[in-house]
Amino acid sequence: MIKLRVILESKEDVIRELIIDENLNLEYLHKSIIQHFQLNEFEMASFYETDSDLNLGTEISLFDISEKTGESLVMNQVMISSLLYSTDTQLIYVHDFLKMWRFHIQFIEHKEGDLISVGSIPNEAPEISFDEQIQKTGFDPHENVFDDFDEFNDYEY
Repeated sequence: MIKLRVILESKEDVIRELIIDENLNLEYLHKSIIQHFQLNEFEMASFYETDSDLNLGTEISLFDISEKTGESLVMNQVMISSLLYSTDTQLIYVHDFLKMWRFHIQFIEHKEGDLISVGSIPNEAPEISFDEQIQKTGFDPHENVFDDFDEFNDYEY
């Protein structure tokens, strides 16, 4: 069993601590989050691996949405313990892609303990911009391809 802290990214503090069997898959964690935050169970959702700066990495979706079956990671195929195993590991969970409820999931400890629950989920999903996330993620081999074209702006046609 592991203790996880799930934090809704919003103006008000909305936090849930969960004790969950790390040998279960991410679909079970998805259902637990839906239950504890009283979210609509019929909406799409994805987990994202992150680094220490919360830059989004690999997406793990609820269903296989790739063009060829088996090309994408799916929640029911990924074990919780493979992603959340130390205090250095964390995930981002996005629920309902129209409203964009975004949660930060932190590994707390390998121990059963008291659970906390802080705040109520707001009626409206907070506005989250992913533009900054995209700019901070990894190396883009085409990043500087068009930089030289700015020189031509100095010439008259």
